[in-house]
Amino acid sequence: MTAQRVLILSSDAKSMERMARVPSLKGVHFSILSDWKSGADALRKENFSVIVARKFSKEQGTDAFVADLLALAPKTSIIYILAEKEGPAVLEALKGGVSEILFQESLAATLVPCVEKYLFSGYGLLRRMSLDELFDFCIPVITSTDMGLLATTILEKFREALGASFGILFRGGEKGEGPYSIVASLGFVDEIVPAGFLRWFGEALASPGPGPTVIHADTLNATASAGVDFLVENRTLLSVPFDLTPGSRVYAVLGMRGTPDAEVLNSPLLNFFQRQARLALLNAERSAQAQSLIYIDDLTKLYNGRYLNVVLDREMKRSERYRNFFCVLFMDIDFFKRVNDAHGHLVGSRVLVEVGSVLRACVRDSDTVVRYGGDEFVVLLVETNADEAMIVAERMRKMIEAESFVKETGLSIRLTISIGIAAFPEHANTKQTLLNLADQAMYRGKESTRNVVYLAHAQNVP
Repeated sequence: MTAQRVLILSSDAKSMERMARVPSLKGVHFSILSDWKSGADALRKENFSVIVARKFSKEQGTDAFVADLLALAPKTSIIYILAEKEGPAVLEALKGGVSEILFQESLAATLVPCVEKYLFSGYGLLRRMSLDELFDFCIPVITSTDMGLLATTILEKFREALGASFGILFRGGEKGEGPYSIVASLGFVDEIVPAGFLRWFGEALASPGPGPTVIHADTLNATASAGVDFLVENRTLLSVPFDLTPGSRVYAVLGMRGTPDAEVLNSPLLNFFQRQARLALLNAERSAQAQSLIYIDDLTKLYNGRYLNVVLDREMKRSERYRNFFCVLFMDIDFFKRVNDAHGHLVGSRVLVEVGSVLRACVRDSDTVVRYGGDEFVVLLVETNADEAMIVAERMRKMIEAESFVKETGLSIRLTISIGIAAFPEHANTKQTLLNLADQAMYRGKESTRNVVYLAHAQNVP
């Protein structure tokens, strides 16, 4: 996460900085300026999370000083310092738009808790906001329909508003039950950490309640949380649920160093943003469902060849990043034409559906089964080498050979398949070459005994 920035403006700013240099504000960047010109220049050039300010001279009026600050930083929380004797100026400052008033005499005890409140507990949400400001805050969310981009944007906006250190947006099972799948995450050094985080704490975070829930880290599983470094500083988890289509719920979970109270959780901005984010997520989910129909084979309900191109592109990109490997299995039903000729195309279609079900049962959820066309199928096995793919292919071949198809029609059709395998990057490092090699390996089987598995011949891969 980008370090939060605090600007201190005062003729005695150095003494305030010493007060603020405490372990609980570790990682916060302080800018210390002792004259108005430098402060105004800094506000024109940079954005700050919080401004701590005291007017520089007695001649400056409180209302004029606050007005100048707000003109340069209209969306920033301002903690304004007054002397006890300046008490009458409190109303003036609050009416002017400052977020909080502190008095010099008690500053040593009140400064740090107040800064923490605005940095880590979401109190910046409580300032008065116009409808235009609310709308502007939500624009990046309401204009996105891509689920991955939208989920990340929602987490970023939550983090901006609440000062959260990390975030995860994940899907829960029906009625809040697992398993859980991550849609987006941010603020983690290692990309594998969010998955472990959900394994440990998913059940506690998938709150059944209708609104935001604050969960204290020390109430989570002590054994699991003891080894989670990022829970040392982030002692509070905020879980925000979004109900989408019936049975579909996603959660945004934010790790926070402070504890947002009811006033923050019921703030106009958070409630308005939550409603807008839910509508955007609902639209993105419906768009994804409509898009998925483009990639589904009408007959077998497996993926189609169009989707195969998408998943191959995705796996090749993952391979470039993580040095992963995968295999493509190209297969064809032996003598399928005889089924259509002997029993008709309706029976042939039913056979294809049942063959697809057998193939699907032979692989993991992370693998992809595609009806490529006619009686040809392609299976993509992720993180699988050639030797492992041979084992899976043999399992498929034997299960097809042992199955009796369309038994409910009174028939008992027996089939075999021929399978060709090509491994990435062992045999090829381009999508089309990989498919061609798997197809050629399959045809070697068709031209020999059939009911067989063949491995592609390796090409000269640079």
